[in-house]
Amino acid sequence: MKISLALLGLFFFGQASAALPANIKAGEIVQVDIAQLHPTQAAVGYRQLDYKLQRYKGEPKKLFDDYCETMGQKGVKAFSSQSSIATPSSFTCIAAVGSEAGAMKTAVIGPDNALYLTDGHHTFTNFAEVAGLQTPVQVRITDDFRDLKTLAAFWQKMEAARLVWLDTPQGKIQPDALPKQLGRQHMQNDEYRSLVYFVRDVGYAKGSHPPPFPEFYWGQWLEKQLPLGHFDLQDRAGYADAVEAVAEKMTSVPKETVVAQSENGPLTADSLGALPRVNKKALRKLVSATGKLTWAFAQ
Repeated sequence: MKISLALLGLFFFGQASAALPANIKAGEIVQVDIAQLHPTQAAVGYRQLDYKLQRYKGEPKKLFDDYCETMGQKGVKAFSSQSSIATPSSFTCIAAVGSEAGAMKTAVIGPDNALYLTDGHHTFTNFAEVAGLQTPVQVRITDDFRDLKTLAAFWQKMEAARLVWLDTPQGKIQPDALPKQLGRQHMQNDEYRSLVYFVRDVGYAKGSHPPPFPEFYWGQWLEKQLPLGHFDLQDRAGYADAVEAVAEKMTSVPKETVVAQSENGPLTADSLGALPRVNKKALRKLVSATGKLTWAFAQ
């Protein structure tokens, strides 16, 4: 089965569905359209998005597996050439929604009764690009901030809780400059964010309970440590060189090196998962004929 090229890259811009029911509480799972989810970051890694979209085109089962997993349903059980993630009844997942809640994407409710996505910007952006912004998804509500009186108070709370990322490749922004909806055309490209994604398990390991935004923290640090001007990031071989350089940089610094500051104190290379040495086996897999980078540069 092939995913239609016409569907990839197509977005449907429509009115969001009805407002959230007043009885929705923190800890509950709610179904919404992707269009209802407000970003809490202004940038994504375009090359990371490219990887998944090309995988979905070449291996449709991966799309349905990712969708089912993101809904807390473990993976896909059955689908056909007529199945679409825009119509969840057209395929079946292994388990019921929320069976594995830890794998689900998260959101908070703002004082305007809107949903603000706190995890899943890349995943839902790709789902929207495949099937449209009206694609229904399930998200787990972690916090209900409807008791706050203003959006200003809400964003103060979000910053204090590290639930919003206001740094961008063009500099720091104010919350009112965040994109109003998900989508590549609404969000900036962060090259370092993509590189950190691909270097996972090559130069660092993401722990089971990482701090918020570990990829962005690494990216900010790398921006000061490793300029990208001499890498050809539009070429797979050049990109692989950049990945290896990033991994070398992460693994060569002392583990007590402060990468970033957080509300809980400094985040060191060790606390952000830096490996003791570059994982050459994982690097070879990444750049192999079936590796992530090959998919990311597929046409």
